[in-house]
Amino acid sequence: MKINKSKTQRQRHMYLVLLTLMCISIIFSGCTKAESESPQSNTSTETPSTSESNTNGTTSESAPQQTSPNSDTSDTKVSNKDGIPAGVKIEKVLKDESIKNDYHKKVELLTDGGELKTITDPNGNISRKYIEYEGIILKANGNTVDVQVEHGGKQTITIPKDVTIEDKDKVGLKQGIEIEWEVNMDGQIQNVELDD
Repeated sequence: MKINKSKTQRQRHMYLVLLTLMCISIIFSGCTKAESESPQSNTSTETPSTSESNTNGTTSESAPQQTSPNSDTSDTKVSNKDGIPAGVKIEKVLKDESIKNDYHKKVELLTDGGELKTITDPNGNISRKYIEYEGIILKANGNTVDVQVEHGGKQTITIPKDVTIEDKDKVGLKQGIEIEWEVNMDGQIQNVELDD
């Protein structure tokens, strides 16, 4: 009888130890899963939303912060949360693909017609992030241009004097000319290209 009693006690003890180990394992796996998901969610939040640019494409050499967020002009404040202008949202993902050397490119359509482009390195760090716009010039007055944005509304942009306008056909800023421009995460126009 003593042998059976001690054997039963050992079995119970082993069962309790196994049960305790299983509980600890489950608890730790839950913590590990939450930790591993956090960076991914931060990365995905940064990818679509870390851009700190003025996506309506309007910039001027004077600080864009001077414009009221409720103003009807095309200058709007850059949203600190996700880098796109206040009031502009991501409409849908157009592309999400791997490119050369394990880099990744994500292109998202914004509600103002811009395309938020995010390129990340193999470690998931943002390598380049900008917003690209395309449209037709409606009216030009010096470097201030009214544009009908493709997939969006009308915008007025002011091209800074230090930005070189790529104009291989020498068409100039005129009504009816196609225009493309890039806006960095600070809301400043970085690149302008004209096409006949």
